Amino acid sequence: MAAPKMRKFDIIIIGGGAAGLIAALQAKYEAPHLSVAVLEKEARPGRKLLATGNGRCNIANRRAAREHYFNAAGDNPAFVQAALKAYPVADNLAFFRDMGLLTKEEADGKMYPLGDQAAAVLDTLRLHIAAKQVALITETEVLGINRQLQIHTNNGDFAAGAVILALGGVASPKLSTSGNFAEMLKPLGHRTTPLHPALCQIKTESPLPKALQGIKFVGRAEIRQQNRLLGAEEGEILFAAYGVSGPPILQLSRLAAADYPNPPSIPQEIRLDMLPNMTEEEIAAELRRRQKLPLTLEDYLTGMLNKRLGQQMIKLATPRKLSEPAESLTADEIKRLAHLLKCLSLPISGVTGWQQAQVMAGGLELKGFTAQNLASRLVPGLFAAGEVLDICGACGGYNLTWAWSSGRLAAHSAVNLLQKGR
Repeated sequence: MAAPKMRKFDIIIIGGGAAGLIAALQAKYEAPHLSVAVLEKEARPGRKLLATGNGRCNIANRRAAREHYFNAAGDNPAFVQAALKAYPVADNLAFFRDMGLLTKEEADGKMYPLGDQAAAVLDTLRLHIAAKQVALITETEVLGINRQLQIHTNNGDFAAGAVILALGGVASPKLSTSGNFAEMLKPLGHRTTPLHPALCQIKTESPLPKALQGIKFVGRAEIRQQNRLLGAEEGEILFAAYGVSGPPILQLSRLAAADYPNPPSIPQEIRLDMLPNMTEEEIAAELRRRQKLPLTLEDYLTGMLNKRLGQQMIKLATPRKLSEPAESLTADEIKRLAHLLKCLSLPISGVTGWQQAQVMAGGLELKGFTAQNLASRLVPGLFAAGEVLDICGACGGYNLTWAWSSGRLAAHSAVNLLQKGR
């Protein structure tokens, strides 16, 4: 029996996520005559897009800049600047607007589709993929690729003049992200940095979060290691049975996940400041003032904190019963309570892991690619975009911004390569 014929395209994009779909459209807009295919292992592309922004899709952030991106070493990589400059946020939004998707801006530069539906973003991409006659080849898992840009899959073999790696990462495996890219690309000489979950929740073995499960407060969170500050964020913090969550926690989680799946090799703690607009001395003064009010300890912090949260802090600061009068607190107990409200310390036991992670920290080593065109330094005609590279954005639309900008730059570079070769 004859072997199946190898299918050939000018550009093949591996991965049908945000970066892959936008890359396909960019290539066809620039060069309609080129044949473009997207290989996607699932039956439908872009499933992870549907989960972004709690189903609303935080499509971009107007503040996108180098300081909002990190590599596995924790540095802000200059690598991101070329793509963000070539395809800035305003240009990406105009690209979507030209396809019929209108957007709106909310707090902190976050951009959302006007209709608040992530499905609208994916539908817009899919409709134009079809209109531009991009070959969307689903249920096709890439098993290997060689230096001649021949691709081996469970659905036969393919060949291309240029290949764009838009494989995504390991995060959210239930949403069809890929975990085999490291082994698949090793024969080509590309290496990966250590991979760990990011934008996920932080776990602690302290019983306190469980007692406070469901309670939120707006405050400041710090991660410290041997009293050294690793990072700090402010915003809404949520207590959960396993530990803590909320946007500040998600931002800091990559710092607690470096040794995943193990707990931090050097113990870490998360410090919570429940009253970030007051100093510890100001809190103590307010506590002394409140002692003059006709309050029991049960209601002593009512009006300052969530009632249940306040009661738990009092229980930590003193063995007194909540039915006792506030004026019964000693000066030392006041001082201890003020410190707890300003610096509640919880030991970190790890993070919630890949299933809950929104993105992957780590990825293909950046030194293997050229920032100006996202081309491989090792394999001619090979490009990379999106999460598969060692670039992790902060929470708030920065990762999708990187997907759009890097996907478009990789496609532009692939088109340039092919047009020069003709």
